[in-house]
Amino acid sequence: MDMSTNKQLRPFGMRDKIGYAFGDFGCNMSFAFINSYLMLFYVTCMKIDPKHFAILILLGKIFDAINDPIIGGLCDATKPGKDGKFKPWIKWASPVLLLSSIALFIYAPSAPYGVKIAMCLGIYCLWSVAYTSVNVPYGSMQSCITNDPAGRSSLSQWRSIGAMCAQIPIMILLPLLVYDKNDNPRGELFIIFVGVMGAIGLVSFYLLRRMTTERIAAAQPQEKQKFNYFATLGSFFKNKPMMGVTISTVAYLALMMTVTTSMPYIFMCYFQNTKLITIATMLAGCPVALGILLVKPMLKKFTKKQLCTYPFVLSAISAGVAAFVRIRNPYVWIVLVAIAMFGSAFYLTLMWALVADCIDYQERRTGRREESSIYATYSLFRKIAQGVGAAVVSWAIGMTGYDQKLGALEQAAGVPEKIYFVTAFLPFIGALISLISMHFLYNLDDNAQEKVK
Repeated sequence: MDMSTNKQLRPFGMRDKIGYAFGDFGCNMSFAFINSYLMLFYVTCMKIDPKHFAILILLGKIFDAINDPIIGGLCDATKPGKDGKFKPWIKWASPVLLLSSIALFIYAPSAPYGVKIAMCLGIYCLWSVAYTSVNVPYGSMQSCITNDPAGRSSLSQWRSIGAMCAQIPIMILLPLLVYDKNDNPRGELFIIFVGVMGAIGLVSFYLLRRMTTERIAAAQPQEKQKFNYFATLGSFFKNKPMMGVTISTVAYLALMMTVTTSMPYIFMCYFQNTKLITIATMLAGCPVALGILLVKPMLKKFTKKQLCTYPFVLSAISAGVAAFVRIRNPYVWIVLVAIAMFGSAFYLTLMWALVADCIDYQERRTGRREESSIYATYSLFRKIAQGVGAAVVSWAIGMTGYDQKLGALEQAAGVPEKIYFVTAFLPFIGALISLISMHFLYNLDDNAQEKVK
């Protein structure tokens, strides 16, 4: 039903789509930067042992994940005001997100080792609370902006556009500016970059709040129901299509996306040319951009499940070749990575539409509308997957024999080759799991909310 019966709401349209894109643009001004450079900063610049960093980031992500259902439950308990149910959360949490992002990259390489450990874990936990307080309400908004399946697919597409636009400066500008002539990162520059990007993100959240309208609200029960997250969690695990999306997302984030974290190391140590990181990240991102452009006409010929499932075959083949064939030409390797990323392009573009459909599916099964709690539970698994992925990469880099005290060109013999294998092997396994999960578990068609039994 409409959020308000006292005024005529503006119809859903392009303003909502662009405004919603600004939301993920703002989120990724912080998240994408931290996801790409946190390990590089603390391991290579702050000289934290990669095995210790693996433990820190895993603990941080577990704390981060625990925040999600708590904040999701609080969002569900929030009464809609004049600006809706979710926008006030974004308004007050976004400045804290900016400040904590800046604090996370304070450059202090001469600080005692214990202080550096405390900085990494403590500030990351603060940042995670701020980020969750923005991202969970933002993600929950989608099911309240429109209940039209085509509209939700469009919002998911525009969300992907916003995220991709935020990643452009990270992919193109930063690799050109952050490394010195010896291919080592300059730690003192990170705080400047994250501060500028955070300020841009703050403006983006303001535009999100101004341009979108929450139209859909759950019917209020006649009797007040006590919130029971364990009941929601139980229904979540019984939601077969939600499990399909969740498992594939975990595999993608924990394994396929590790290539973005390990990419600086393969170009520092194996190919010995960090200037190519810009080209690699651009070509890896281009297939996703192509997917965004193609998704609308492709949806006229294929279902969301087909587009989000079977292209992972291409990802698995390409990543497998990159892992098991020793390639010396960096441009050939970059093309293989780009092909692997194209296999996930439609999944990334439509993923949030799948989640919105699964939220409706669960409401029709249980009679309860808990978009924030369900979205937060999904986000919880995303956070755990990101933590596992970052920890696995950091641990694997450490196990190769990489010495953070040495320069990129000073590593022991055999270390670059081991880094090369790890970089592609993890995405290969992730693509296989994503393919199997979506094929066997996700069972909704494109009009799922009308056909739930």
